[in-house]
Amino acid sequence: MLTRAEFDRRRVALKRVARREGRVLTIFSVGLGLAQLLFLRWAEREMVREAAVAMAGSLFLAYIMGVGALLWRMQRRIRGARLTCPHCRAPLSDLSERMASATGRCDACGGAILEP
Repeated sequence: MLTRAEFDRRRVALKRVARREGRVLTIFSVGLGLAQLLFLRWAEREMVREAAVAMAGSLFLAYIMGVGALLWRMQRRIRGARLTCPHCRAPLSDLSERMASATGRCDACGGAILEP
């Protein structure tokens, strides 16, 4: 069982992980999205249409793969930082976490999570 202070500390750590990973994902996706738009404008002026479309398509696929990899990494890190029930090992996500904070019990198995 966790103390209230430890439970709150782990909740704050989870929010910190989610915020940091979300920020990295946002910077990457917006930054490279804007770079891709600039590339498309440049390619329309400087390249043959077929070559520009092929290159833009390849860059777009690489961009989507990068965003997908960052999403996967973000979900994995959040899952690693998420609180779990000490009895049934059920992850305490969103509503379950709030219920455990209010009642001190797991909503899946009913086991005590917080020390009285």
